Amino acid sequence: MTGVQELATIRVNAQKNVVEQLKKLVAAGTDSLKDLDAGKVTLRQYELQGQKEVHEAQSALLIAQRNEAAFARQLQQTGLDPDLLRSASSDTDIVMADVPEGRIAQVQTGLGCEAKFFGIPDQLFHGKVNRVLRVLSKDRHSLRVLFVIRDPKDQVRPGMFAEIGLGTDARETLLIPAEAILHIGRTDYVLVNEDGTHWRVVDVKVGELHGDRVEILDGFLEGQRILTKGAILLKPPAVLSLQPSVSVKNGGGR
Repeated sequence: MTGVQELATIRVNAQKNVVEQLKKLVAAGTDSLKDLDAGKVTLRQYELQGQKEVHEAQSALLIAQRNEAAFARQLQQTGLDPDLLRSASSDTDIVMADVPEGRIAQVQTGLGCEAKFFGIPDQLFHGKVNRVLRVLSKDRHSLRVLFVIRDPKDQVRPGMFAEIGLGTDARETLLIPAEAILHIGRTDYVLVNEDGTHWRVVDVKVGELHGDRVEILDGFLEGQRILTKGAILLKPPAVLSLQPSVSVKNGGGR
């Protein structure tokens, strides 16, 4: 846009100088009025041509801005951030993932993550959570999250599937064998030993899976004894213990 205006101005100013020079030559009698009139006509043509070019450039710019805004809205509807795409570098990749509804509380912008792609199974890619969308998917009951991962060797390709590990920043955490977790309904439980012979069903808040061990965010204290191997065999009685007891009163009869 600026270049078009500058070119039109330069062209018009140059022709104005030509016209002024012709006026002097006509006044001195060394040139004819015909040449001066031709110079004025050319000047007017340049002025009109410049106005046309500037108008066309303004129209093209307006159309491009409208198209950009429409495309940005389409990207936002699919969960992509246009500003993120503009700032992306050659050694980073943008990964989109769906986080289950039950894990939403664990997702925060800036949280560290690790990505393991099925097509590159022997390598971990590190990154951070860039954006958490506000809309929850009704069919999958999941939240769409954007991650930015480091990929200096440009190994990741569009369309690849991956497992994303959240909260991978260094911190102290409590890990227990994953086989100790009993999934009952929408809650996770472990069997805590009370006196050596009795086991108590305790609900826990589960975090990330680290190999064959799982992170415990809340539920029981470090040092308590839990049942690990064979815990799944006690799931039926654990389910029964969680059901509310119902008292029946005999009202008698005649």
